[in-house]
Amino acid sequence: MKHLAIVSAILAMLALSGVARSYFTDTALSEGNTITTGELDVAISKDGKRFYNELKLFEVENLLPGENRTVTFYVKNRGTVDMGRLTLTLNVRNYEVKMSPAEKEVDSTPEEGELGKWLTLRAITVNGRKIKVNETLNSLSGKAITLPQMLKPDESAQVEMTFELPKEAGNECQTDGVKLTIRVDAGQ
Repeated sequence: MKHLAIVSAILAMLALSGVARSYFTDTALSEGNTITTGELDVAISKDGKRFYNELKLFEVENLLPGENRTVTFYVKNRGTVDMGRLTLTLNVRNYEVKMSPAEKEVDSTPEEGELGKWLTLRAITVNGRKIKVNETLNSLSGKAITLPQMLKPDESAQVEMTFELPKEAGNECQTDGVKLTIRVDAGQ
């Protein structure tokens, strides 16, 4: 019995000492792995050279009935993610610049301008692709207009907006103004 206890003790020691393990092992370790997100960053410019998050893009003065004017600006993808959707949203605020004698005779709202009821956005052209809009600024206020352009990182697009004051616009919008806030939204 003593002999069995000694043999059992020797076998237990061999098992614990690793002799019973007779295969090779190895380990590979990878530390510091990271996952980051991309950046979606849209910016605007008057001339296509310097781009900003906020910028007054244009000022149109002395527009007459029957005339149209085209304003140009640029939109750029300053991020690292493709922009698959671009929209413009106009917010319109009408105001009276002053009240001319001719306007006083026909204007029933001297505290409020009427130009947005008449001034029409005829078209938006993006890199040569024209979208006909043909709606007054008042009717467009708050509505998103989808632009037909996708932008890869560091790409920009030229945007032209053509405004027209119809010949039928009368004295009620003489010396009136509109302030436009143009919001450019981008999405993947």
